[in-house]
Amino acid sequence: MTNTYPRLTRDYSRKHEASVPPKIVHLGMGAFARAHLGEYVRRLYGLPNDEPWLISGVSLRTPNVRDSLRPQQGAYTIIERNGPRDEPNDRFIIACCVTELLFAGDDADTIKSRLSDSNTKIISITVTEKGYCRDAQGMLDLKNSDIQSDIKSLSANPGAIVRTLPGWVAQAILRRAKKNLPITIMSLDNLPQNGTSLYKIIATMLRELDPSALLWLDAGNVSFPNSVVDRIVPATSKEDLSDVSKQLKINDVWPVVTEPYVSWILEQKFSSPQPNWGSVGVSLVMDVVPYEEAKLRLLNGAHSLIAYLGQLTHKKTVAETVEDEIFGKVVKGFMKEIGETIESPKALDLRKYQSEIFGRFCNIALHHKTVQIAADGSEKIPQRWLEAIIVLRREKKPVRFLAMALAVWIRYLQGSSESGTKLIISDPRKDRLIGIVTSGFKETEMITDIIALLNSDLATDLSLIADIKGYHAEIVSDGCRAAISRLIS
Repeated sequence: MTNTYPRLTRDYSRKHEASVPPKIVHLGMGAFARAHLGEYVRRLYGLPNDEPWLISGVSLRTPNVRDSLRPQQGAYTIIERNGPRDEPNDRFIIACCVTELLFAGDDADTIKSRLSDSNTKIISITVTEKGYCRDAQGMLDLKNSDIQSDIKSLSANPGAIVRTLPGWVAQAILRRAKKNLPITIMSLDNLPQNGTSLYKIIATMLRELDPSALLWLDAGNVSFPNSVVDRIVPATSKEDLSDVSKQLKINDVWPVVTEPYVSWILEQKFSSPQPNWGSVGVSLVMDVVPYEEAKLRLLNGAHSLIAYLGQLTHKKTVAETVEDEIFGKVVKGFMKEIGETIESPKALDLRKYQSEIFGRFCNIALHHKTVQIAADGSEKIPQRWLEAIIVLRREKKPVRFLAMALAVWIRYLQGSSESGTKLIISDPRKDRLIGIVTSGFKETEMITDIIALLNSDLATDLSLIADIKGYHAEIVSDGCRAAISRLIS
């Protein structure tokens, strides 16, 4: 820091707060968790409760968040970006809802204690899709070497150090079962029926480790509510750090940047005491599936298309990509087509929702980078695109924009932009995908093999493969804009 402003630290505004143990343990304390869960818990923090709900934030992969925020006693700034750079309408909010920061590599014993502590009422999770160690069918991948290691370690010693999210959660349940301490475990990741998916994964782990713990879980002692979370959170830049210093006269080494919009739809399915989520804007419902489909397919699905278009055409941000008239039109066409697959809940006007989403994409103040969204496509595309294609095929409706989206992604996997610049491909199946696209196979065979990697049934849909092949050939020959212009004309 080149200025003389003091470092941001926590303001213990309540006399008893410093000694209050956290009631929420969050696994995966990245930017999204701090901008989303942190926002709602921050709001709770402002209510006149007897005791605040505070978060113990756990990082599973790197110590960066812990090392950055521990000197700030967990305090951080939420920057809500809105409006153009020369006429900003931004908000800078200091959040003091995180009371502890831990890293699995150094603080494993403390994490184990927190997860099994009687004061802990919620275990929440954001580790992205790949952190769940699922196979192609969405079940626990028992062939995963880290999962095998965790099962072996926990079988020999229930207090062992584990490597994976399923390992940490299973271990917590084993320890809580022995103490008879019920718990609510919330996935806040973009997975279809994320709570149900997590339950299946953990149930498989427990069958391998201790079936009696699974019986205890199934007796109502552990719940996995489904949820739909929504807030766009781009990576923090040096400019953001500077803006915090200018606006608040403090130095925050890792603020989070986001948009004004935030949403959380949560299934009312709890096995432990909860805060008054409804009082701070959480929508409590009996069934999240209709909301989930709308969000995953419309917002996340369109986001992925935008990311691959942007990467191929040197457009660094979402707003820059949709600002291109041709790309903006294809995104709207994509949302209209995919909207045909969604059974909208009464509380959600799909047309209004699509318009709202596109408006959020146009927020030029966010600088949401396409390279960030493009990562892990093989994990995201099945639920964002392929499930919608299955519905459209079943109902004998056109699959034009989704086929184009797949063609764009396959062109992106070839590793270079339209001008020949090398692209950074980040994907857990990167080696297999690149192996297919560089194999020298004929185009039909190459496309079929890629789709088969994600969904074996769709790989046998010859009409779909032919459509993808046609669009892909146009993109390779003439570029994305020309191919899309013909599609939308």
